[in-house]
Amino acid sequence: MDKMLLWDNKEELIELRLKEIKKNLDKNLNGLPKDELPFMEPHLRALYFQTYFLLAEGSYNASLVLGGIFLENITKERLFIQGIKDEELEEMNFGRTLQKCEEMKSLDKEEFDFLRNKKEKLRNPYAHYNKMKLSHGKEYYIWKIENPVDKLIRLQEKVNKGEITEAQARQELIKGKEPEIMTSKDFRPIAHMAKTQLEEDGLALSTFLEIDKFARVFAEKYFKPKEKQKDEI
Repeated sequence: MDKMLLWDNKEELIELRLKEIKKNLDKNLNGLPKDELPFMEPHLRALYFQTYFLLAEGSYNASLVLGGIFLENITKERLFIQGIKDEELEEMNFGRTLQKCEEMKSLDKEEFDFLRNKKEKLRNPYAHYNKMKLSHGKEYYIWKIENPVDKLIRLQEKVNKGEITEAQARQELIKGKEPEIMTSKDFRPIAHMAKTQLEEDGLALSTFLEIDKFARVFAEKYFKPKEKQKDEI
C-alpha cells in the first residue's frame, strides 16, 4: 500500500498557503489595532504579536489559546515586579497566579474579575481543547442518511458527468429526510463544527480586542518604566 503524503509539491503547497494567508490578512487586519503597544518586556511583546498574527492569518483556535497564555504571563509579570522570582512563577498555573495576586493585593477588583473570567472561559477550555464545553448549547439541523458513503459516491459520479450540479446533489442526498435538531451531546462531530464556526464568525476577533484593550491599560499602569530623577544642580 502506497504511503499517503500530506503534500507532494512543496512549491505548489507554499503558493496555496500564501494565497490563503493573504486572503485572511486582507480580511482580518481591518479589524485589528494599529497602534504600537505600551512598554512591555520582550517576552510579552512576542506573545502578543504571535497572538495578533495568528488571528490575522486565520489560525483562530491557536490565537485564542495563545491569548489566554498571554494574559497569564502579563499577570505573572505583575508578580515578578513585586518580587516573586521566576523559579516560583514558573511553578504556578493561572489559577495559582491569580490566588497569589489576591493574597498580595496586586490587582484591583475589575482587573481580577476580568482575568478570572478569561481563565475560566478562555485559558482553561482552549488550553485543554474542551470542545464539548466550548460548543455547549449550539444547535444544528442534522439529516440522518443511511449508507451515506455509497450515496455520496453515486452522486459525485453524476456531478462529474455533468448530469447534476453540486447543489442538486446535496438536495438529492437529503431528499425525503426530515432534519433533526441536535447538539454536540447528540452528535459528537457538531462540537468541532460549532466551535470553528463561532471562532470564524467573530469570537476570535472580539476576544482578542478585549485582551488588547485590557493589556494596554494594564501595561501603562504596571509596566511603564519609572523616569529617573535628574540630579539637582
